[in-house]
Amino acid sequence: MEDGIRDRIKDEAVSGLDLGAGARRILGMDIGGTNLRMGLVDETLIVSALEVIPARQVYEADDTPQALGAVILDYIRRNSNGRVPVMVAAGFPSVVDRHRRRLYSSTNFPGLDGVDIVEALEDRLGIPVIIDHDAYYLLANDIWQLKLPSEGAVAGFYFGTGMGNAIYINGRPFIGKNGTAAEVGHIQMGLEQRPCSCGNKGCVEMYCCGKALEQLQKAHFPHTGIGDLFTQWGHTQVLDEFVQAMSIPVVAEINILDPEAVVIGGGIVQMKSFPREKLVRCILEHTRKPYPAENLQIYFSQPSPANGIVGAAIAGFKKIGMEMG
Repeated sequence: MEDGIRDRIKDEAVSGLDLGAGARRILGMDIGGTNLRMGLVDETLIVSALEVIPARQVYEADDTPQALGAVILDYIRRNSNGRVPVMVAAGFPSVVDRHRRRLYSSTNFPGLDGVDIVEALEDRLGIPVIIDHDAYYLLANDIWQLKLPSEGAVAGFYFGTGMGNAIYINGRPFIGKNGTAAEVGHIQMGLEQRPCSCGNKGCVEMYCCGKALEQLQKAHFPHTGIGDLFTQWGHTQVLDEFVQAMSIPVVAEINILDPEAVVIGGGIVQMKSFPREKLVRCILEHTRKPYPAENLQIYFSQPSPANGIVGAAIAGFKKIGMEMG
């Protein structure tokens, strides 16, 4: 494999850098609608050279795959110290096809929608590339960090600009027939018909994500910064209903899977004064009794800009069959 990689390296890519056996690092990427995070991860899952750049320099480009490749090449040139990473593993805030090569309904990166990103990046970089929905990489990190069981089901819910969901069963990601499993944010609320990026209306994600919180802030608390909403107005009915809406997709999936553990993360639950206890109460109130409610294990993800990067590397190291410490 390495001989083939060497043959494909072009002068414009990573020519002259070492692809030898000592270069056992993966370039993990957490690509969001606002920021693009990158870091080199070694086999002990230590991250070095973590960088955050505005995502707009990629999604505003005329040729999005080429722009993304250029960003990666620039990063490797500046941070690899002569050793090319053995793989690039990138998480996107989009549904990914079952072969894990193309994005569906990529709201943040329309220039990547339907494109074989793996082929485009491998041709440009000359090294293996894997991609996935960012929620799967976030959950991979949380399973490792929280030492969650590898048997049974583990579900992750990440409330940010949108809502990401991932499911692992017996230590493996469950992606479904088309790669579109774990899209519980698109169950119907039966309330007013807010349009969703998936093309439907009334999806629960439109009532419990960052976009919905911004709408509430503009409509009800225009003089309060969004970062202070729960500190100043967490007692109000408006925000109480928002937290209740967050519990709906979580409860639905719990009642279907009866999971070993549930992980909740994302920017919203990390906001100042966010009522985590209230969210847990809402979840337990509506989860089926006596089980799975009685012994349900709920964890909150530990916030770090490296979470998605490490999770991507975990998936990458597993793919190439390396032993992790």
